[in-house]
Amino acid sequence: MNTSHHRWLLEQLPKWESEGLLTKDASRTLRERHAVDASQPGAAQIIMGSLGALLIGTGLITIIGFNWDDFSRPMRLVFAFLPLLLSQLFSLRVMLRGDAAAAWVRETAALLQALCTGACIALVSQIYNLGGEWPDFLFWWCLLSLPLVWVMNSSSVAIFYLIGIAEWSIHQVWGHQPWHASPMIYPLLLLGLFPFWPGWKLERPLSTTLRWVMTISAICGLCAAAHYATRMHFADSWGHFDVTLWLWVLTSAMLALFPLPSSALDAAPRHKPQIVLGFLHLLQFGVVATFLDMGQELAKAVREAWQVPWTWVLIAMIAAFAVHAVLRRRWAVLSVASIALTPVLTLVMGEAAQAVLPWLMTLHLSLIGITLIVLEFTGRRGAPRLGAALLCVLIIARMFESELSLLTKGLAFIVIGVAFLAFNICMSRLARPKQLLQP
Repeated sequence: MNTSHHRWLLEQLPKWESEGLLTKDASRTLRERHAVDASQPGAAQIIMGSLGALLIGTGLITIIGFNWDDFSRPMRLVFAFLPLLLSQLFSLRVMLRGDAAAAWVRETAALLQALCTGACIALVSQIYNLGGEWPDFLFWWCLLSLPLVWVMNSSSVAIFYLIGIAEWSIHQVWGHQPWHASPMIYPLLLLGLFPFWPGWKLERPLSTTLRWVMTISAICGLCAAAHYATRMHFADSWGHFDVTLWLWVLTSAMLALFPLPSSALDAAPRHKPQIVLGFLHLLQFGVVATFLDMGQELAKAVREAWQVPWTWVLIAMIAAFAVHAVLRRRWAVLSVASIALTPVLTLVMGEAAQAVLPWLMTLHLSLIGITLIVLEFTGRRGAPRLGAALLCVLIIARMFESELSLLTKGLAFIVIGVAFLAFNICMSRLARPKQLLQP
């Protein structure tokens, strides 16, 4: 249950108590168990505070810009640094109030200071005609805003930082950048928020919004790094794009296996976006790789990717995360992440791999689908509906490649659809007693 669910439950308790559905003792127990942390800002508070800070910052810049040409250089410098100084004094006052300051005020102060920092950089650059490009400005803006995440404990500035470093990484893919100005340093930039990652033991849990933004930023940054590593190794933008696609598959496996604490393993899928998005990409890749004409391209991509050092970095991270997943007994995650291993067999199979790989992938995905179902029925953490859906997709994919008549294919689709719906109904009936037994 997230914070909104807790709030809804607390709102219903007086009504249920008056109707006799709950005793006073039971109502008090529920209030204690599902208490809402009032210090945590709601999404509406963050949005309203962010909009207010954005409007104030934009208004100041607009007013100053209207009379810009009439100001001397010293006066321009005053207008560049004065808003930043005022926002810092505002932030200092909020910090001195400590927990007495409302969460949305803290968020507003942090975001306003971040916006004033960016405005100050831009104005100073314009006053002294320093030149430069948008990615350079964004990079330094993000770095200067990062301390606000920790000092002010600001989620809105963290989101701004994650979006900023992802945008910067994507932009730096093109051209020949030195290593310290390329997407290869994205992991270092992400380490700036390391204690915010899901595996870290925080006093306050991360919001679902921040988890999704962090995961999408990591996907963009790591995929940009993979593409840049491929381009630099082969000195070719498009001739080896299949290698980049393969590195993206390894990236998805790494994200899906990212270590989680024991308390987070039973959380709903929406609270684990790295697993949801990693699974989607891995399963999509696996199904596409089962088609016969994909064998040659995939075998070539894996052989070439083996020469790129970034591949070894990803494999080392996957191996380390897989060991942690084994210790946590995350069998379902391990089974889906193993999709990335099947194409590696092409390195030992030689030329025969091109014809065998699609069938190996079909067999692998079938075993994964069966495993996800069996895990659930043996008392472990599985994903029976995902397993059944995967088996259905595999059968449908093979039907498209077959030379059967349209009548036969149509009848087969109907049978598969009825079997899938029957399995779904069966799983719903099996899950109902478990829900009733939950305290």
